Amino acid sequence: MEKINHTDLIEISKKINNPFSRETLLTNVKQDYGNGIFIWHDFGNGIASSSCNHILNNDYNIYLSSNIAGAVLIFNLSNNIKYLFKDNHEFILKKNSFFIGLSSDDFSVDMHLKKNKQCKAITIGIKEVLFLQLAQKLERLEERMNETKVHNHSIIEGGYIDSYQLEILSHFENETIDHNSLSNLHLESMALNLAHYTINKIIKNNFSNENIDIEKIKPLERAKEIITKYYNSPLSIKEIAYKSAINECYLKKDFKLYYGMTVYEMIQKQRLKIAKELLNKNYSVKEACFQVGYKHTGNFSKLFSMQYGISPSLYKKQQE
Repeated sequence: MEKINHTDLIEISKKINNPFSRETLLTNVKQDYGNGIFIWHDFGNGIASSSCNHILNNDYNIYLSSNIAGAVLIFNLSNNIKYLFKDNHEFILKKNSFFIGLSSDDFSVDMHLKKNKQCKAITIGIKEVLFLQLAQKLERLEERMNETKVHNHSIIEGGYIDSYQLEILSHFENETIDHNSLSNLHLESMALNLAHYTINKIIKNNFSNENIDIEKIKPLERAKEIITKYYNSPLSIKEIAYKSAINECYLKKDFKLYYGMTVYEMIQKQRLKIAKELLNKNYSVKEACFQVGYKHTGNFSKLFSMQYGISPSLYKKQQE
């Protein structure tokens, strides 16, 4: 399997320098390797965010390194990702799961990515001093930091991404960047909120340790595919369960456990995501509303505002 340095995988498309040492980068995956984007925000306060969404044209080992000690919160929104560390320790981050990775100032890792498989993930990076302040109550923190110094890394598994985390993560899915300082400040607040919530979630052990039978995972993934494809249709639990070959009760129970949200929450999220894309393509608010399956613009506007913190009409004006 060919090994590529992450810096050689991408090329800078746009760079924005904001006040107070804030910096934003939009990069594209080089055509020789595949297709997709990588967006990085340095908020200038010891915290940064990055998002990637790409598909590679071959199997690759992507080499990542850092000389800054700290922590990363990685949220995997696509296929399983395999990491291989310096000491030959392997870790697989499952689909729709997250973990906290502690790193030394001499950190490196290989990320194994498969041909024609989507890699979509969002990462929050935190410098060591700030992380130690946020994670004071984390169990065995001193032991984990010592482990990081010896092995260059330490893994704290988080479990499945929950609906609140998904709601915050949706703010990082925009594949464009702009010069608006308010947008940058909004993302900074979302990054801090996500970091604080996620660290406390682990401290309180507030995630479910319940395992899902492997035989139920494929029907759950089929259910998601149905929602993704037919989001603008009046889908019912009964219909989705039938087409996914799963019992209705198991669908409702295991779907939320696996994806961190209910079936109807995912339908709503998918509809609003597509509506946002349509508003970027010169669709009117009314057209976008009806196109994604809503019958009343008032209800659509309310849900859109709750999801994105801005009304669809105002959002559309900002894109013009």
